[in-house]
Amino acid sequence: MTLTLAIHSSKGGTGKTSIAMNLAVAFASAGKNTCLIDLDLRGPSLCSMFEPKSHFWINDFLSGKCSIKDTLTDVKGEMDTKAHLYLSFSNPDIREIRDLVSKDRDWQASALKALMNGKRELSEKDLDVIIFDTSPGVEYESINAVAASDVVIIVHNDTNACTSCTEQLINGVYSLLDKKCGIIDNMSHNNCLDMIDKKRYGVPVLATIPCMCEIATRGKNEILVHTEPEHLFSKSIISIKEKIEAMK
Repeated sequence: MTLTLAIHSSKGGTGKTSIAMNLAVAFASAGKNTCLIDLDLRGPSLCSMFEPKSHFWINDFLSGKCSIKDTLTDVKGEMDTKAHLYLSFSNPDIREIRDLVSKDRDWQASALKALMNGKRELSEKDLDVIIFDTSPGVEYESINAVAASDVVIIVHNDTNACTSCTEQLINGVYSLLDKKCGIIDNMSHNNCLDMIDKKRYGVPVLATIPCMCEIATRGKNEILVHTEPEHLFSKSIISIKEKIEAMK
């Protein structure tokens, strides 16, 4: 059975996309056929790390212009993973992003239906894990990704604004949608790998990752799980992967 994860955050700047990319590589390196989909349609970043080889974007699929399989790029060879690692990219063109902002509720409802159908199509492709890298906050496309997922992982940092909004997301969105979820405390100023809380707002804290300046710098050009699997950050990602698998 395919496991679908939504990697979400209440605010931007939490390291959500870095977590999503490293988790995808971790799953594929462990022999799980994995697909990472960039659903951060307002701030695409996956294409800054990888070169799309498909002629179609995930935007095209959501608009009914192609199959979801048409959007996929396999980077198994590039990343030297045991299993397939498929990527689906969001269009970074500013005109496409501007057009997305103008989409109405009917389009968003149609996009959710397409996403659910795409999820089924990918499951038939013998995928083990699908990861949605979502937009932060409560934009329609973010909630669509959460609704289409099995498990929601919220990436959190310890600013007051992020803490307040995270609680509202858990109580006002995830619980209403009856989603399993977990919290990752990322860029923690406690500077330790020990979890400060085992649960918060009734949700398990999967890891506390300390703030490491090198991660912000190196994460722009490399995926640490791939380039340095013994790094503390990489070990945290592997631990998170194992805890997510136990949540199924």
